[in-house]
Amino acid sequence: MTAVATDRARAESFRRTELASFLRRRREATRPEDVGLPAGGRRRTPGLRREEVAVLAHVGVSWYTWIEQGRELSVSPAVLEAIAGALRLTPPERRYLFELAGLGGPVDDHGDDDATGSASRLQALVDAVERRPAYGVDRYWNVLATNALARYVFGIEPGSNCLVDFFVDASTAGRFPLRDVVGPMLVAQLREQAARYAWDDGFTTIVRDLSAVSEDFRSLWDAHVVGVVPHVDLVYDHPSLGRLSFEPSVLTPFQGGDQRVFVYIPKAATSTADALARVV
Repeated sequence: MTAVATDRARAESFRRTELASFLRRRREATRPEDVGLPAGGRRRTPGLRREEVAVLAHVGVSWYTWIEQGRELSVSPAVLEAIAGALRLTPPERRYLFELAGLGGPVDDHGDDDATGSASRLQALVDAVERRPAYGVDRYWNVLATNALARYVFGIEPGSNCLVDFFVDASTAGRFPLRDVVGPMLVAQLREQAARYAWDDGFTTIVRDLSAVSEDFRSLWDAHVVGVVPHVDLVYDHPSLGRLSFEPSVLTPFQGGDQRVFVYIPKAATSTADALARVV
């Protein structure tokens, strides 16, 4: 089997497994009364039964059961739409469902071929951002480039990993007073990247390693948290600058690549801009 064929087989296996797990989680989280069914009666499992989802989606019970079992099936967009409607999925959850089914659009499986050139361009980009912390990450939340202000404010350096810092390093996590907001955001984006690059078993490694050392990460990952994007305010307690408030902006600078650049804009009506000015 060629490397390309192996990658394709790995992607399909990953997608089937994650699709089955995601649907099961969402089915168990959907109450009968949420979809117009009577809430009474004894239920062995929480949420809806498979039969109820199948009826609501107008698909065969066996067919839906096979999808939840991760069997090798070809699922049409129409069937996915029907299932998404039956489970009352949000727009981000629906997009994630289609990604897992391999219907989320084409992806450059191997990213930017010129890795060295891409890294240097990314560093030049974040260095050009003035008076605002900025850094670039890859699909696994590995930090690839930072500007001087991001290094000072957040204490991150190229080679570190945002997930490891947040879920493993208690001193880092303690600087985020809204930890319950930041954690789901990090994990949701990792899940979406894992679905997008399903052939890449690097996600299996980082999920396994973090799950082994962080109960918080494992709980969020197992819950299939998706659709939490970094467009909410970020509050951060710096040891010398005090409490800082930012409005994050996310850029995808290179077409076909997996890099993202985070730029943290001081929130209006706070002292954050003044605090950063003392550093600059």
